[in-house]
Amino acid sequence: MVISKRFTAITLSIFCVILVVALVIDLPLSQHFMNQNSIFGTVFQDLGLFPPTVILILSMIILNFYIFSKFESKFIKYIILFVTFIYTLIKTNEFVSETFKYIFATMDNIEQHKPLGVASNEGDASNTLSIGLSFLITFILLIIITLLVSHFWLQHVTHTELSRLVRVAFVSFFVLLVGLEMIDSLKELWGRARPYEIGHHGAHFTNWLTINGNTGHSSFPSGHTTDAAFLMFTAFYFKARASQKRMFIIAFMFTIIMCVSRLRIGAHFLGDVTMAFTLITLLMIAADHMIYKWNAKYLN
Repeated sequence: MVISKRFTAITLSIFCVILVVALVIDLPLSQHFMNQNSIFGTVFQDLGLFPPTVILILSMIILNFYIFSKFESKFIKYIILFVTFIYTLIKTNEFVSETFKYIFATMDNIEQHKPLGVASNEGDASNTLSIGLSFLITFILLIIITLLVSHFWLQHVTHTELSRLVRVAFVSFFVLLVGLEMIDSLKELWGRARPYEIGHHGAHFTNWLTINGNTGHSSFPSGHTTDAAFLMFTAFYFKARASQKRMFIIAFMFTIIMCVSRLRIGAHFLGDVTMAFTLITLLMIAADHMIYKWNAKYLN
């Protein structure tokens, strides 16, 4: 397995301690650490949403490569290809559009001499790509990635490894859907105001245990931290166990940096980023267990 029991026990214990401490220090920590003019915070805010899209694209490419390699019915092949491509195109376009919204918001802030991260915390930029241009960029991006992944990777793997990758793709895709839906639902249910919103338009501070309902605020849990944490799932796509562990550590550290960047830009409290990190780590542990058991079943 990618994640050891020792790492799991230590990490989850630390998360629990931080969540308890966050009940006390969320507001003062944010007041002292927040800087919406932070270049560090803005860069990660604008460009850090890619991991879920990477998981989706890899999963769809692997699934279709396997189907075209093993299935005989052309009708079934092209039906699955069409459906999965359209779905991936739409979801990837959402990522492309949102990323450009953040980038354009930052550019507007620079032109208007505002702090870099002010207008882009919710991705509510006034300027964005046209639908046509956005889908064109997305289409070209998907074609390039598909060609590279197929030619330089999947064409060189064994049947056994391809079968393993399909199992990884299925589990990762399923957990991705569950994770994103869970975080979005919690955001709407908790309705927690962001640090930069406190004191404006009637927004007030509540600790992360308080369920406010649908207030229009969405600080808890952190969406950016959720997206960053999904980078951990790329570890499953590596064949060698050592490579899996290295990729997991890199992704884990990337998520920590994302957490700090969200605190710095004033988009989230400590409790927000820690809960998001905790939930996706739990899903990662569950996925690791499922993939391990599924692979063991086929090897036996």
